[in-house]
Amino acid sequence: MSSRVFSFFTFLIFFGLTALGLGGCQVDSVCYSEDDCPSGEICDRSTGRCLAGECVVDADCPADFICLDRRCIPSGDEPLDCPAGMVSIEEAYCIDIYEASRPDATAGSAGSDDSYATSRMGVRPWEVRNNQEAQAACEAAGKDLCTEMEWQSACRGPERHVYAYGDRYEAATCNGIDTFCFCDSLACRLRRPCPFPGCFEICSSAYRLLPTGMLPGCTNAYGVFDMNGNLWEHVKGGDETRIRGGAFNCRDSQTLHRCDYIPTLWTPTARGFRCCWRPGGEP
Repeated sequence: MSSRVFSFFTFLIFFGLTALGLGGCQVDSVCYSEDDCPSGEICDRSTGRCLAGECVVDADCPADFICLDRRCIPSGDEPLDCPAGMVSIEEAYCIDIYEASRPDATAGSAGSDDSYATSRMGVRPWEVRNNQEAQAACEAAGKDLCTEMEWQSACRGPERHVYAYGDRYEAATCNGIDTFCFCDSLACRLRRPCPFPGCFEICSSAYRLLPTGMLPGCTNAYGVFDMNGNLWEHVKGGDETRIRGGAFNCRDSQTLHRCDYIPTLWTPTARGFRCCWRPGGEP
């Protein structure tokens, strides 16, 4: 075969592979930080995609937030002395460490005293009927429901993670549908480590609600627990579809447990809440 004919066939093969996406060096670029994105965009580290920024100037953000690198972040000027059971988020506001519970809740019972919300470890969290019940329980405790921006910022932590604990979904870290998979079943006994993402679909699970703070890794540098999984959490001005954090019974926990996920078009079950407090409030 002449060199001219060989070169022609080489060109055809390369052209065909390239057309099928199998040749050449071009791949879809991914981002790992804002430095990899065009000016004005931010990096969604869970997908590697560059997205439009949250803000341009401070005025685009809610009160007690400033715009930094196209993201709204909490900003407080003075050290904040939070009420018991709460932690400070960048000295801008305080948030309950644990999902809200009734005053008479125990590890085995959610209680029946609806007088006000508490933030305590090791008790059954308070499942509410609607957003109004959650708001009233926070107000009775001298607090308020967290705004969407407050909730999401506290969930993502100072590192701005996708989940409270990091950027990749971990099946055993927070209480979701994969956490208690039947790892010794015939379908999963050879899969290690187990539980693993999506194991519920393969080997089923004994998924269940847990008392607050029972999974020590389900937190972040701020020290808030159970913001991913266990119960969905109502936010100020929301409703039964505009809630955050996912729950123990979410079939796709990898998606629904994200700090930024909001149902909007469907109504989940297993709905709870936690409260926030801002300077000037009455704890």
